[in-house]
Amino acid sequence: MKYLKFSIGILSWKGYDSLYNSLKSYEQNGLNSLTKSKFLCLPEYSYRGIELAKKFSYKPILFKKNIGILNGFKSLALNMPDGPLLLLENDLTLVENYKITSTLLKQSLEHLYKYDAAQVRLRSIIDPGKPFHSVKKYNNYWGCGTLKKLKRLFRPNKAKKLIGTGIYIEKNPHLKFTKYISKLENNSYLISSEIMNWSNLAIMVDRNFFLKVIVKEAEITKGTKKINGFKNIEIELNKKWWQDKRWNLVITNGLFKHLRVDSRGY
Repeated sequence: MKYLKFSIGILSWKGYDSLYNSLKSYEQNGLNSLTKSKFLCLPEYSYRGIELAKKFSYKPILFKKNIGILNGFKSLALNMPDGPLLLLENDLTLVENYKITSTLLKQSLEHLYKYDAAQVRLRSIIDPGKPFHSVKKYNNYWGCGTLKKLKRLFRPNKAKKLIGTGIYIEKNPHLKFTKYISKLENNSYLISSEIMNWSNLAIMVDRNFFLKVIVKEAEITKGTKKINGFKNIEIELNKKWWQDKRWNLVITNGLFKHLRVDSRGY
């Protein structure tokens, strides 16, 4: 077995039914066999969480209390080796087989550094799962009708931030938005952060960039909106700073479906 040079990090606050469902899909479709470097962060852990880590050969990172999404992903990254990290939440099932998974991950590793990307997204375009809130927002601005044209006219910045989501909606997004979207091989796309917000959901990132830039910026960003009383990165980075950086983002055809089983925790 030839391993790929990346690490997997999963964050799971409770939500063990979702976690088991996801880990089982990784085992069945060969993701777990692509690397020995696998980590599972378990805030407010229980015996079941530890057993799941052991069953699927993930190194547990344990906290007695909830630490939130930002601190959870930060703790994962701090415990993982340098290089590319595949960061996942507990309700992301793998919907592609081993051949497709290994091929797309190899390509994602290449694209992460070739395009100096802030993140490579791996949520499935064909079967993204639910909820997918930005799709509804996209349709509210870029769907057909006079009202939606007026929304784009009076809220151009909001409309612009949603263009990237068109990759999940439009048949040929690179033809609809030629100025902003470039098509790469294997149905992947290259865009910039000016047209799509940061996402925590099924992403590949470089460890140093994630810790020194993304986590750092989220930590210093002030705001009142939180998830269970904690920062979550997505909220903190949804601002002009992110758009103005115009970092490259690679949107792949995807591997993971958002599928919650019972309560997922966060």
